[in-house]
Amino acid sequence: MIEYIFETQDGRNLNFQININRQYTDKINGSAHHVWTKLDYNQCKICPLSLKEYQCCPTAVDLQEIVEGFSPFLSHEIVWVKVRTSEREYSKKCDIQTGLQSLLGLVMATSACPVLSKLWSLAYFHLPFATTEDTLFRTVGAYLIRQYFIFSDGEKPDFELNELRSLYNKLEELNTSFTERIRIASKADANLNAVVQLGALSFMVHVSLEEQLRDFRRTFQGKLF
Repeated sequence: MIEYIFETQDGRNLNFQININRQYTDKINGSAHHVWTKLDYNQCKICPLSLKEYQCCPTAVDLQEIVEGFSPFLSHEIVWVKVRTSEREYSKKCDIQTGLQSLLGLVMATSACPVLSKLWSLAYFHLPFATTEDTLFRTVGAYLIRQYFIFSDGEKPDFELNELRSLYNKLEELNTSFTERIRIASKADANLNAVVQLGALSFMVHVSLEEQLRDFRRTFQGKLF
């Protein structure tokens, strides 16, 4: 369980506990959810889910409570964000969109979305408030660990990162569509800007992969780790 606590300057607390191992069981019953969660509302072009099986987008359903909670907030409002895991605690004074971006990214990566769930291992080793450099280092590292296991099983690994590039290309498309869901769900701009920032992070990882890896090469020069 990972807990996020947002403390606003006027004394309000918004608390969310995220079970990264949760199961999505609400495939059919869409009556309890808002219109923006419906699967066919700005459905992602790359979405493989069928309306015959899912009335709602699993990711949108998982985010509904959070999005409703932050709907009236402006993205530039300053908050204290505390993140508690079973191993450690993080805290940061930042604008709402920075903390919210981290929370939304965690929930989205652990949702039942067939595309976003490919990021589950990153969520398992969740790092709040990650920079682009943090994200790229962790993403490539996790991906190469997976390729090592593929190699160990006698299959062909992808050490050229082709599948990783393809995934982040899909994430760009997904974030564009998902932004439209969030737009209708919010009164102010905190939710929207947090999702836009997530999209920008995916874009930066995608377009700057080679450049960042060249920088990492200098970091690793002459070292084992």
